[in-house]
Order: sequence, then C-alpha cells, then structure tokens
Amino acid sequence: MPAWSIFAILGAGAAFLASRGMFRRSTQSAAADAAGLSPAPDLTHLTPALQRTALWTLSDGGFERRVVHGVLSRNTHDIDVTAFDLETLRERRGEWAFLPLDRPFRIGGVVSVVACEVDRAFPHMLFKRAGGGDELEGDTAVDRASHIAKVARAGFGMAQSYPAELPSTLSPAALTPPLPEQWRAYGDPSVLTELLGSGFAATLAQAGRRDLVIELLDTLILIYPAARDVVGADSFADLTATALAVTDGVLAASRPISPRGVVTHAPA
Repeated sequence: MPAWSIFAILGAGAAFLASRGMFRRSTQSAAADAAGLSPAPDLTHLTPALQRTALWTLSDGGFERRVVHGVLSRNTHDIDVTAFDLETLRERRGEWAFLPLDRPFRIGGVVSVVACEVDRAFPHMLFKRAGGGDELEGDTAVDRASHIAKVARAGFGMAQSYPAELPSTLSPAALTPPLPEQWRAYGDPSVLTELLGSGFAATLAQAGRRDLVIELLDTLILIYPAARDVVGADSFADLTATALAVTDGVLAASRPISPRGVVTHAPA
C-alpha cells in the first residue's frame, strides 16, 4: 500500500472522530438548553448509590453521553439534577439482560436517565409502568447484523440475553397495596404504604409515560424509560420535566430529615 494511502486513511479517521465529537457536543448543548441545565463532563459528581440500582445491574455499567447537570429550585427544595444517556456495557458486548422479577423487564442498549439527589434517605424502591420493556423482545435482525459483537455472539452460539442479578434490596414479588393502573412496585411495603397514603398515587397516575421506571435509593431518585432512549433535545427536556414532577411527588409524600439526620413527622 502506498504511503500516501496510509496518511489518507489516518486523516479520514481523524476527521470522522472530530466530526463525531462536534456532533455530540452540539447535542449535549441543545439538551442542556432545553432542560434548563448545563453541560457536564461525566457522572463523577453523582452519589455511588447509582451503582446499587437495578439500572446498574441491568446495564452492567456503561458509558455516559449527553450529560447535563444543575441545581433547580422547586417549591422549598433545591434538587440536584443530572440527565444523561447511558450506553450499556452489555450493548458493547452484544448482549442484553432482564431483571428477574415476577414480571421481568429489560432496558434498551442506550437508555436516557434523569437522576435527582434530594435531602431524603430511602430504602430501595422500584416502580415500573407497563410498556415495551415487559415484552422482553430481542434485538431486530438489522440491529444484530450491524453490530459486530452481536454477530460474533451468534456465530459462537452464545445467548443474546439472560437474567441480570436482582439487587438484594429488592424482592422479586410485587407489593400488594393497590397502585394506579399499569403500575407495579417492589421494595419496602411500609415505605410504599406511607408514600401512597401521603398522595404519591396521584403522582404515579399523572406520570403516564409508557414503560417508565422510578427507583428510590438512599438520596437518589432515578427515572428512566425502560426500553429506549429519547431522541432530540425537546424529548430530553420532557423526560427531565417528568422526573422533576415525580421528585416533587416523592418529596411531598415522604418525611424530611432534620439537620441531625433524624426523620421528622410525615407531611400532613
């Protein structure tokens, strides 16, 4: 191969990487503007509780994109908000997993997430609204054929999917208190009873987005649509608005923590 061909290939590769970087920065800026937040370099500011969520076991970690962050004032609360797209490590490996509950669900290879950190402390709770993730549908033939890792897995006869590890903080059986239509919940039954008794059922009923998942863990409230990411800055902003409305509902229905870390009385 002539030397000039090698330089041409290297130049084309460099140009591709530069253009991809510019595109990602522009989409990040557009998402930040639409959501009223600011671009952020990564997720290092987030609480380590993220790594103990069902989202983390389903994804096996991953690679963040389009990260935006800020502190928003909502009523009497300041909420630390981070929104991002997560390309799962399982997607990079050409596989996917489902959470082994009594009604299991999967997430997409790239999923959009909003994480809100608040002045509350919760045991692990998971709320799931019915949607495409419950169908456990595999990747399409086009998706498999265009992904080298998925082609390789198929060639070696490896499974495309398998159950993820269920966090020890969750039970596989859904809790029995009645929830709004299409919602189910897992975790601490006493916390669920308290939340529902303080008005959180209305929040769930209003959060009618198909396939929505809500996780509470320590100071973290995590909201994401299970089976897909959201495309475009406006859709990203809509997901952030949904997450803030859910967080408002959680705060209104849960007990605050005093400066000494003692949980005070439940809201009236």
